[in-house]
Amino acid sequence: MLKKNKYIEEILTAKILPFVLKPGRYVGNEHHIILKHPDEVTLRVALAFPEVYEMAMSYIGFDILYHVLNKEKDIWAERVYAPWTDMEAKMRENGLPLYSLESFTPLDQFHIIGFTLQYELTYTNVLNMLNLAGIPLWRRERGEEHPLIIAGGPCTCNPEPLSDFIDAFLIGDGEEAVVEMARYVMRARNQGQSRNRLLAGLSRIRGVYVPSLYKAVYNRQGWFSGIKRVNQQAPQRILTRIVPQLKAEYYPDKPIVPLLEITHDRLALEIMRGCTEGCRYCNAGMIYRPTRERSRRDILQQMHHGLSASGYSEVSFLSLSVSDYADLNNLMRESRKQLAGTEISVSFPSMRLDRFTEEIADFVATVRKSGFTFAPEAGSERLRRVINKNITEENLFHSVRIALENGWKRLKFYFMIGLPTETKEDVEAIAQLIEKVVRISKAYGRIQFNISVSPFSPKAHTPFQWERQNNREEFLEKIYLLKNRFAGLRRVKISWRDPDVSFIECVLGRSDRRIAPVIYDAWRAGAIFDGWSENFDIQRWIRAADRHHYDLHRFAAELNPQAPLPWDHIDKGITKNFLLRERKNAYAEITETDCKQGACYACGIQRKNAFRELTDCYTQPDLLKAQVVHTQAAVPVKSNKIRKPLPQQPDREIKRYRIQYEKKNYARYLSHLDLIRIFERVCRRAGIPLQYSQGFNPHPKMSFGPPLSLGFTSEAEYLDLELAAQFPAERLSGLINPLLPDGMKIVQLKEIKEKVTALSAAINSSEYLISLDSVSIPNQKFEQALTALLQEEHIEVQRRVKGKYKQINIRPFIETMRREKEYLFVKTCTIENRTVRIGELLNTLFAGQGVDGRALAVHRHRQLICQGAKENTPLEILL
Repeated sequence: MLKKNKYIEEILTAKILPFVLKPGRYVGNEHHIILKHPDEVTLRVALAFPEVYEMAMSYIGFDILYHVLNKEKDIWAERVYAPWTDMEAKMRENGLPLYSLESFTPLDQFHIIGFTLQYELTYTNVLNMLNLAGIPLWRRERGEEHPLIIAGGPCTCNPEPLSDFIDAFLIGDGEEAVVEMARYVMRARNQGQSRNRLLAGLSRIRGVYVPSLYKAVYNRQGWFSGIKRVNQQAPQRILTRIVPQLKAEYYPDKPIVPLLEITHDRLALEIMRGCTEGCRYCNAGMIYRPTRERSRRDILQQMHHGLSASGYSEVSFLSLSVSDYADLNNLMRESRKQLAGTEISVSFPSMRLDRFTEEIADFVATVRKSGFTFAPEAGSERLRRVINKNITEENLFHSVRIALENGWKRLKFYFMIGLPTETKEDVEAIAQLIEKVVRISKAYGRIQFNISVSPFSPKAHTPFQWERQNNREEFLEKIYLLKNRFAGLRRVKISWRDPDVSFIECVLGRSDRRIAPVIYDAWRAGAIFDGWSENFDIQRWIRAADRHHYDLHRFAAELNPQAPLPWDHIDKGITKNFLLRERKNAYAEITETDCKQGACYACGIQRKNAFRELTDCYTQPDLLKAQVVHTQAAVPVKSNKIRKPLPQQPDREIKRYRIQYEKKNYARYLSHLDLIRIFERVCRRAGIPLQYSQGFNPHPKMSFGPPLSLGFTSEAEYLDLELAAQFPAERLSGLINPLLPDGMKIVQLKEIKEKVTALSAAINSSEYLISLDSVSIPNQKFEQALTALLQEEHIEVQRRVKGKYKQINIRPFIETMRREKEYLFVKTCTIENRTVRIGELLNTLFAGQGVDGRALAVHRHRQLICQGAKENTPLEILL
């Protein structure tokens, strides 16, 4: 097995990971990561996502790129994500460079670093990651020894704001292009080509934009007036890359399975790409055209392999609008058959309100229900006509009734404010719409409504790309109007995005190259993770813009439809004429139907010598027939009775086991909740028949002992497991151990043959060994401090309990503390479900001695069940 970089590993374990939140973000070791030997590959690629681990690991496009690159024998793609602020501070303090998760290789040792740009407010994170890697931020300052910095993703539809930092952009789909680019770089390196010559060659690959081969031109008033080539061999327009068919080979059968809980912790399956509904505010609906659907067989096959390899308990079907998938009914029917008896749920993150049916609701509600999201976007039908959101109030009410009928108790509604032509009456219509929905829900019990309001931000390559954005005061007036209207409605909560965040998002999305120094200065001033409300400070951006005399508000104002735009040279398939025509239709409140229904609106994706060779759009009769399946009327609601949980299943013969396992090495950075998920997934992967609880949200019947503090190791952790069928005990360890992450292993197990107290309540004593190797206190002084502590009748510590700090006396919970050679032996007890935290005890013992208790290696040696004078381990107490 490939070993990690020893130098980085030693610094991490000794000086960094014990002191940061969620250290598991930074150690890798997930299931199904790809490990290759550096000497056996020609090209090394670091796939970089400029966000925190939990969000980065939720992005399906990253999995696809990782998969297609690593399928190439001579290419090794690894991952790197943005370290959170506490981790960054520790890295800088210890001089640790940013490194890859697979091998702990510093980023400056890779040939290519490929950033995925999903959101404008991560641009400063890109600069921060390059700086942490010791790589010059400005492309002009990089030499032959530095990696190529490449970026892709939806934000590249206007690459200009980052063009002074990025060597090359990939515009469009990456499945084929990234491999083509990687192979070109390998050939160029073998030929000894210079960096500039290599980049010029890359520019001849379709979809690749090399900004150094172009210059921006401005008129006397300082307005952008065009992009000109400085290298005549570079393409005049960058044609977006489109994969005409979503092939099965693009998708991994064995997805990387995180050991930590991530934002979307489930098996994600892309079922189609693109959308032609024509919502005029929607960037994704324009830049991902044409619509391409995967075959039902490929989706089901990937689901089967993915679930077997991951152990996930949820599957998510992904597209811009799942209900647009032509073969959805058959996909649901066959998925239900494939998942029968597995307790695996399916979610549809996005769907059209006018296509939400009883069948869909019944399908996604089969196992468990969380919330359900509706996105009317606008409150009035007039404004929905403006944005071409072709749904009526009746569509919405019908969908709400279906959700309530099928047992949902929490509904979320998403609206935008500040849309073009919006009036006060349109904003009030949002409140009126929700008031009607609340009245409808009264017959269904206690329903929670969460209303999310987001300021409209004009996006490039949309009919609204020229529109002005409301200012902060306008947005807040509308937000407070809604807040006051909802104040009297019980169980209605409203949340909204900060208008200042939307303002910077708009500016970064529509700016030209001149904003680069503003981005740079904002980063230097501390603008990191600006998409997180606790980190965002608009004053950093204002001061940076003022320093460079850059008018941010110019890019939030209405743009001249006749003037050149900074992204005009990026051809995403949709023509400017089409966008202008749709803008005119918006102001005339003229709606257009989905072009899949047969009407072609000449959006531009059909152009010869550009995109027609990649897509015939919807001109094939067979395809057209398949696409209009959904024009049938929605299935009516069958009744108005709330669906109840499934009845209790009859008692089946079960077996229960008590398992002792160890937690060492990198596993010590996994939390108690992480361990619960890991064991559940491992049992699924191993085919072990878990017993589940009943009701709307079934859970596996697993019971764990008292949690072990993050960072501690142990050889005595316990788990009670209930299986739904006869299962031989001798097979459990052999099936589970190979699937557990590094540092975890079942030590022994025993069948539970009679009723026993839950582990968390039964275990009332623990023994710990704390290594004193790193403690530089003289022995005599240490013994004096230990003796003095034990002589205290009260040892007060401050503990945070339910959000408040309280003084806690921990002395009653300390049974024994003594030095045993190079270890401190501690035995604790539990009284009325309360005990001491070892970290509290160590901090108290070493207070004033210059020793940080978090740096000490703590090992849980034993857990005990004490009954009078008897002490037994949880296994010994079993018959």
